[in-house]
Amino acid sequence: MLWVIGINHKVEVDIRQKFSLTKTKLQEKLISLKKIADEVIILSTCNRTEIYFFSEEYVDIEKIFTELGWDKRYMHLFYIYKDKDCVKHLFEVVCGFDSLLIGEEQIVAQVKEAKEIAKQVGGKNPVLERLFEVALKCSKEFRTKSRLNEHPITIASVVGKVLKESNIRKIAIIGLGNIGFLFCNYFKNSDVDKVFLIGRKNEKMDQFVKLYPEKFEYCDKKDAISEAQCLICSTSAPHAVVHKEDVPEGKNLLIFDLAVPRDVDIEVYKLPNVKVIDIDEVHKMDTINREFRISKMQENYNIIEKYVDEFVDWLEFRKYKGLIMDMKKHAEELGRMQVRHLKNVDSEEIRKIEGLLIRMANLYIDRAIEVLREAHKEGSGEICSNLIKRIFLK
Repeated sequence: MLWVIGINHKVEVDIRQKFSLTKTKLQEKLISLKKIADEVIILSTCNRTEIYFFSEEYVDIEKIFTELGWDKRYMHLFYIYKDKDCVKHLFEVVCGFDSLLIGEEQIVAQVKEAKEIAKQVGGKNPVLERLFEVALKCSKEFRTKSRLNEHPITIASVVGKVLKESNIRKIAIIGLGNIGFLFCNYFKNSDVDKVFLIGRKNEKMDQFVKLYPEKFEYCDKKDAISEAQCLICSTSAPHAVVHKEDVPEGKNLLIFDLAVPRDVDIEVYKLPNVKVIDIDEVHKMDTINREFRISKMQENYNIIEKYVDEFVDWLEFRKYKGLIMDMKKHAEELGRMQVRHLKNVDSEEIRKIEGLLIRMANLYIDRAIEVLREAHKEGSGEICSNLIKRIFLK
């Protein structure tokens, strides 16, 4: 059984942040969830936390909440999709249909990262890895044919439009991960005067400091906030990192809090000269080319349907996996049995003859598998599989 349990941007950020998982926590929970399901991949972003499962046995959703230490009182806010609906949901997510910024492409990198983390931490996930690979392939074709690259949209472009309209020219960025890098990449070609980088130095950010020293510089948090007109927060910290005492008294400051959980302490929201815009409010500002993107995406939805049907067909065909393995095993046994009858033949020749017999048997087995695949598509897979058992296994 294949399914996903998740919560997304349709639930307000104050509740959503209770279920967000930092990278460290995510790795820990992947290992934990492997105890109750065969395969697990977790997709955790500022807009969603989704857990994808594949398991031969049914897994109780309450057990998942218990294993993750989540409050079961919020279970009703989660959606659960199974089998084909699960596949369709992921493909819509990676193609940008389920994003607040319709058509945004940051989700593609996030899906890739989720797949890789699960592979590194939780071991093999053959069904889910294939699901995510097909989803990414679907996204590539869908975005190309929808021409979304001609009208790109990112969270940086939405925020950048607000800054330009407000004539803000000095910006501080706290959180130098993927979102911080996205903003720096956007600001390198904008007409802002200064970008203060708050956080640990890393290779990605160093390139901006080296290439544009007059525009980018690392800075202490308090000094940067004192100088800046705007603060952009996007850390992965599990707690607030910007507090009331970090903001000079009486200072006018615009803050974009893009983190989940929130980076900005609630007391900062109350400061008279400070305006804080959270991640959900930013997404509501998305008006750039929105109608064009929606129109083009709807025109090409058949691409998603095609990939969904192909994956579901592959998933359903897996039920014959045992039969196929039995046939292959039987072919090897037959090959070994036949060479026992050979007389006056040395061991090297016997090995070659045995290999040849097995290869010949596998040629017929591969053809039988193709016939079974065709029968399965036509709805007569069970009848065909029974015939194949009688021919090859009895």
